[in-house]
Amino acid sequence: MFSKRWGLTALVAAGALLAAGCTPSSPKAGEETQTDAEPAASMSVTLGLTYIPNVQFAPAYVAKDDGNFAEQGVDVEIRHHGADEGLFTSLLAGQEDMVIATGDEMFQARSQGMDLISVGQYYAKYPVVIIVKEDSGIETVQDLAGKSVGLPGEFGSNWYGLLAALSEADMTRDDIEVTPIGFTQLSALQTDQVDAVVGFTNNDSVQFDLADVAVREIPLVPDGNTPLVGANIVTTSQFANENPDAVKAVLAGLQDGKQTSVDDPDHAVEITQNYDPNLTTPETIDAARATLVATNDLFAEDGKVTMVQDLDTWNAMNEFLQTVEGLMAATVNVDEAVTNEYVK
Repeated sequence: MFSKRWGLTALVAAGALLAAGCTPSSPKAGEETQTDAEPAASMSVTLGLTYIPNVQFAPAYVAKDDGNFAEQGVDVEIRHHGADEGLFTSLLAGQEDMVIATGDEMFQARSQGMDLISVGQYYAKYPVVIIVKEDSGIETVQDLAGKSVGLPGEFGSNWYGLLAALSEADMTRDDIEVTPIGFTQLSALQTDQVDAVVGFTNNDSVQFDLADVAVREIPLVPDGNTPLVGANIVTTSQFANENPDAVKAVLAGLQDGKQTSVDDPDHAVEITQNYDPNLTTPETIDAARATLVATNDLFAEDGKVTMVQDLDTWNAMNEFLQTVEGLMAATVNVDEAVTNEYVK
């Protein structure tokens, strides 16, 4: 699932600058100009989605197939990364124009000198939680003291989420037993290899439910204000400056796609079947729907989606990531790295 992949810090330094972006086409002699009543795609943008097709990308698929992008005057090509490709490599090389990526990964990459800027919100909430068995005596983060906590490793969103939880609880990693388990949260907790696992509410928690394993989620921060940013829309400063209308159009189309996913998950799953070849049986389709319903909770607040980014959370994340030893190569200026100016 891509939410796991988003936890990987697969950043590859890329020296290539972004190639020339999209350019609105002009009508030829004798052709009628486009009217508001009859929109047509006049700009082309390649949108990068990490690794493999997945229902968590349903808003992009919906925006493409339902014509949301076209209504905004942009022709969007959806491109999934290869497993051996760095998260921002194709963006910086000009093979992609925009990409969906987590804020923590983007900030780390920008601290390394990559020309990246976040232009719109994808997730309204950070998706990482601590998961314990339902009958566990662990009720709070403080209860993890002396307990084993499983997660893929000391990297990515799972790791940053755990560190943020410990920091909020006035604890350190030395207060718990950190246990690398790869992406085996389900089996590791089910077989009592660990006392708790760190996972994604729209992935790992769904897998526990589908496997009929009774679990509870413990939020990273009691009030829910985790100082981390989840998935968002990233491009380069160069592309955004040279193609503002294209950026605005993609964000507007994605917002419509997200709202459709929230309002009509069955329709969104049906469209996702055109992109994900694994959705061929009732079981896989039901699992995809369960995943999307959980993801919809990340897209929306009270059923309403937005692309506007919470700058306070970005600033809080910037301060927090600076405290993680060896993570940030340099200080990041939030005002230069994050903007809402392209959100319609």
